Amino acid sequence: MNDPKSILEPIGGYLLDVVAKLRNRPFVPHSLTKLHNIKTCRDLTGATTAIEIGSYKGVTAKRISYLFEKVVSVEIDEALYRQASKRCAGRKNVELLLGDGAKLLPEIAARVRMALIFLDGHFSGGITGQGDEPEPVLKELDLIHNNLDHFCAVIVDDFRLFGVEAGWPAKAQVMAKLEDVLPTREWVHGVLNDQFIAVRKKH
Repeated sequence: MNDPKSILEPIGGYLLDVVAKLRNRPFVPHSLTKLHNIKTCRDLTGATTAIEIGSYKGVTAKRISYLFEKVVSVEIDEALYRQASKRCAGRKNVELLLGDGAKLLPEIAARVRMALIFLDGHFSGGITGQGDEPEPVLKELDLIHNNLDHFCAVIVDDFRLFGVEAGWPAKAQVMAKLEDVLPTREWVHGVLNDQFIAVRKKH
């Protein structure tokens, strides 16, 4: 998520989103609307841990640290990792890791329980970091498959950019992968406010 200059910026963005919804107009959601999606998934599933792939400057990691018992966030770019570490320094339940999320995911997935994973580790231009590919979500979904019982919610950010940005898979490819890795007999799939969302069904 973006790095707001003051608290008024995200609040203003959220109000714009509310107005757009009331007018039934298409809109690109601001950060607090996307944060609300994360909270909704937590409430639906009882997730206690959040994994974020793509820390950027630590804005989301710090925000969701107030919603979850434990947050594990991964950033590939060293300069951004340092900024995120500084921002989250006071949050004892945040574990920041420097490295490629696609390479660290197997180890993280094996040690978490009741986890929500927020996949936002793609190259978005500017100072954002990039691994072996601009958008590794298909690989990342495969990597959590071996420890799927440890997860109860999956969120893939920036729905609008799939099939549009260079190196990003098509929207249909992401949905097909989600349905393959997270079978519909056990998971509910959807798209909400610019995010692919999958939540485990309660039995």
